[in-house]
Amino acid sequence: MVYLPPNQHGNCLKCYLTTPYTDDELKAFKSAFERGAYCKSAPMMQITIMHAPDDYLGKSHQYLRAKETEADNTDLFIVVDEEAKSRRAAWYIDQPSVWGINYINYITAKSSIEEGLDNCSVDLPLTNDFYQPDPQDCVGPDFEYQQPQQDVGVIAEPGEFEASTDPELLNDFSPRPDKVVRLKEDAADSVGLVSSWTIPGDAKPFDLAQKEFPDGAVVLQQNYKPGFPWPAESL
Repeated sequence: MVYLPPNQHGNCLKCYLTTPYTDDELKAFKSAFERGAYCKSAPMMQITIMHAPDDYLGKSHQYLRAKETEADNTDLFIVVDEEAKSRRAAWYIDQPSVWGINYINYITAKSSIEEGLDNCSVDLPLTNDFYQPDPQDCVGPDFEYQQPQQDVGVIAEPGEFEASTDPELLNDFSPRPDKVVRLKEDAADSVGLVSSWTIPGDAKPFDLAQKEFPDGAVVLQQNYKPGFPWPAESL
């Protein structure tokens, strides 16, 4: 079977609900996050949504942070309160549709929360009762629109792909390769990919997966298939 490399799910953060949500409200909340974080194909991050402990309700964010640290949870976490309903925003990262891209920017030091607060007209240093006039809104990616352009490197074994030396196909690439390959339609369909011609690479074992591949296996880039019913355990 076509091999998709591991670590396609991103880190998982706790997401505490501190206000009641109806089923429809929670569905809309989750949908916005899943769309922006590419949860249906290659998630940039994941969240585990849970009701906040009773002790957290009505308490400051500093209190929540201290309690999490006491419980040996030093990871980032998200607090969802009435702001998520009224302004489609949450703490510590803004709209659920852009949590993924902002989280990546934060952990790679491309931006910081301080920069974001400054862009939202919040005076620094912060006071305990500060109010943020506007949620930070970087628009974020749109999974439904961008998914057809999103690709992934996969490994295919002999019999799962086809090769061609057709000059018309080779001329579409620069530098011009000796051959191009693509997944066979049934192999691509089985893993939610679109078969398309691309330049192959030699497959090598992935240390993390400790998986060996037979002679003739290739690495190739293929696009995700829009609308593919990804299994629940992949989200």
